[in-house]
Amino acid sequence: MAQKKQHIELQPWQDPKEKPYIHLEGVSKDFRGTVAVDDVTLSIFQGEFFSLLGPSGCGKSTLLRMLAGFEMPSKGKIYIDGVDVTHRPAYDRPVNMMFQSYALFPHMTVEQNVAFGLKQERIFKGEIQERVKDALKLVQMEKFGSRRPHQLSGGQRQRVALARSLVKRPKLLLLDEPLAALDKRLREQTQFELVNIQEEVGITFILVTHDQEEAMTMSSRLGIMDHGRMRQIGTPNEIYEYPHSEYVADFIGSINKFEGRIVEDERDHILVESEEAGCELYVSHSADAPLGAQVKVAIRPEKIMIATTPPEQKRNTTKGIVKDVGYLGDVSIYHVELEGGKIILATQPNLVRLAERPVTWDDEVYLFWRAENSIILTA
Repeated sequence: MAQKKQHIELQPWQDPKEKPYIHLEGVSKDFRGTVAVDDVTLSIFQGEFFSLLGPSGCGKSTLLRMLAGFEMPSKGKIYIDGVDVTHRPAYDRPVNMMFQSYALFPHMTVEQNVAFGLKQERIFKGEIQERVKDALKLVQMEKFGSRRPHQLSGGQRQRVALARSLVKRPKLLLLDEPLAALDKRLREQTQFELVNIQEEVGITFILVTHDQEEAMTMSSRLGIMDHGRMRQIGTPNEIYEYPHSEYVADFIGSINKFEGRIVEDERDHILVESEEAGCELYVSHSADAPLGAQVKVAIRPEKIMIATTPPEQKRNTTKGIVKDVGYLGDVSIYHVELEGGKIILATQPNLVRLAERPVTWDDEVYLFWRAENSIILTA
């Protein structure tokens, strides 16, 4: 009996037939000769939760302001739902923006704050009441409608600002560091709430943040920016596991890097000779680099195994002395100094208590990893 072919559903960004909902084409912005955004081309699809991630001054907020209509591009085009909005003012775009400060009116109640934009549009009073009620219910703030902003916690003010942004039913919601003012626990809780709300309303969200964890948790895809340029666009998994460059690898999470030279290049693997690692590095995929090229091999700390006895494998195995152990509750980070002096990080889950663990300070240990868990960085 013939087996049925498995149908793999493509994501919108993988499907050439899908049209982007937001499209930036060669967008640049300079302020008196200083380039803030440099030739960015980007497609975002309907219903995506897309994050712009990068350090301060990388251009992500300027890009967001151009989408909102608060800044006009020096060059390039911006399309929303197939319409060229490049030179349209903010009030003439199907876009709403939620600011870091929340910008709530202190003299108005929660209900009045949420209703403000609808009143400006002179919408029928009965419809305003209905939409405000629905928006507050969505963010679980329906019991606080008569309160004023100073009577709310930071998290509650954040929800009111979100309700006010959603009540106008924009095609696109822009969020500029919306969780920055919240404490860690509330921020983590709110991340999941925001994702659930976004899925429920189906509006396209674009988030600007410098918080890697926030972007990785919430996004369908993210774009990493540096000096006004887009360095890589991909899903959180793609960005973390397969960074295109050393910059992206360093920016997202912790990573170990070994310098070396390619001595064998086959279709299914690459062999790198590395004096720094003290062993041959076997990587089970190819790279865009010729034989003899100097490259860096990168391995995430959680992919490295640690033992006090030598493993059977010879490649991808090095040894050193445990110089420090960082206890983080669920995991511990081991700082291991190799014979050449290089410090390597290895993360291990804490399955047993501290006193019962086999590896501790000043132990001689072997570090080893699987061939598929390392990548070649050429850029």
